[in-house]
Amino acid sequence: MLKLTLLLIVLWFPALLSGLEDAGNFYYWRYQLIMLTGIIGTGYMGIASLLAVRFTWTEKLVKGLDKGYAIHKKLGIGAAVALIAHWLLIKSAKWLIAAGWIEKRVHHHREVEGINWHSLAKDTGEYTFYILLVFVLISLISLISYRQFKYIHKVAGLLMIAGAFHSVFFLDWSLPSAGIDAVIVMICVAGVGSALLSLSGRIGSRKKVSGEVTHVERFVPDGGENRVIHFIVQLTSSLRYREGQFCYLNFHDGESPHPFSVLNYDPLGNRLEFAVKELGDYTRNMVETLKTGQPVTVEGGYGHFQIPETDHQVWVGAGIGIVPFISRLYWLNRQAGRQKRPELIHLFYCVRAEKEAFFIKEIKRLTDQLDYIQLHLSDADKGVFLSAPDITEKMAGKSFDVSFCGPDSFGRQLAEALQQWGLPASAFQRELFKMR
Repeated sequence: MLKLTLLLIVLWFPALLSGLEDAGNFYYWRYQLIMLTGIIGTGYMGIASLLAVRFTWTEKLVKGLDKGYAIHKKLGIGAAVALIAHWLLIKSAKWLIAAGWIEKRVHHHREVEGINWHSLAKDTGEYTFYILLVFVLISLISLISYRQFKYIHKVAGLLMIAGAFHSVFFLDWSLPSAGIDAVIVMICVAGVGSALLSLSGRIGSRKKVSGEVTHVERFVPDGGENRVIHFIVQLTSSLRYREGQFCYLNFHDGESPHPFSVLNYDPLGNRLEFAVKELGDYTRNMVETLKTGQPVTVEGGYGHFQIPETDHQVWVGAGIGIVPFISRLYWLNRQAGRQKRPELIHLFYCVRAEKEAFFIKEIKRLTDQLDYIQLHLSDADKGVFLSAPDITEKMAGKSFDVSFCGPDSFGRQLAEALQQWGLPASAFQRELFKMR
């Protein structure tokens, strides 16, 4: 996001320099800053739209769909901030004239025959701005359901198209602005194309495979809370998937597709396994009602949670965050003898209570065949909490990488603590599994 902002500012700069003889004029600076804020707002909207359509090349560029959605959210907020500044600058002249601080500038208007496209683009931009503000506020409110969130998000496509229409009529279209004009036009084309894909419902269409639920197993700890469901999906064809990735599941129940980490994928039998924890209304309903024979459309795989192939590794799976590591264990067993193996992996399985360590037997079975992996169960109910010193002590001065999947707050705390112990920030990888 910073690189994009700097690029737009650098390309805007020649237009600023070309009129410095008017630098003492309020209207000169107002115009230039209106152009800059509009350029940044449009640029952010276009790239946000591009990231939303889940192209494979954009996912690789941002190192995972989870990272892409985090950038998408920041760009949306950034676009709103830039366009608020854009609107304030436009209105500033009227307010300052009314206050008597500046004199009104004389405008010479040309008569336009037929449709006044420039005026139409101006009005479109203003009303789009008002709708965008409401849209951003609604998107940031977590009180609405995921289903409502997905439907409301369709508005973004219309806003992108309207914003592009406004922008092309208000670009400077002069030689000093040629660079920024070209970039904004390209961003608008990409953004409008992405918006049309979204509005037509074609996002991810090439990654979708039909399937059917063939096995369902429920884990219910004492007290009935924090339930987990384990299920298998038989696919009708193969899936492009790498260990550690996730898929969107659509059970055709009127809800929008939801993302879930893959527990295991058998490429020979085209079978996918999932483990889902009850974390909200949708997953609660899934735990209670999912049954065998239920049709499902799988879209994926997505994500870039591929564990570094270094000699010394630390894996931390907290709660249901253990799932991508189990996927990696299955993959390591299938790859046994085919590639260089790590020297040592410490796998920390962090749970609130041992009764919630639903996959401990499966993990032990898989790690028994991989003698370089040491399993550690951190049971909070017994006062065992994973800390940075626990990890550094186990690694005994060795250089290592950490892969984490679990609650966001725990991941941030652990990363900060390990960095204080000397771990480079680049050596801590975690998935930002938050899609709104």
